[in-house]
Amino acid sequence: MHLMAKREEYDWLNDPFDEKKIAEEEQQAKMSGCSRIGILVAVLIIIVIICIFAVVSCSVITLGA
Repeated sequence: MHLMAKREEYDWLNDPFDEKKIAEEEQQAKMSGCSRIGILVAVLIIIVIICIFAVVSCSVITLGA
């Protein structure tokens, strides 16, 4: 029976020291942060438009009464 040392295989696809992969992950993290801010700004703009529409609608209703 051969007693060979079990060699740990290196995973080339998930290389923790791959500089290109690290740079891509950092860029994706920055983009996801920017997209979150963009979505937040868009939602706030929509809320402001809805509030303005509600105020204008209420003022038109009260002027007609």
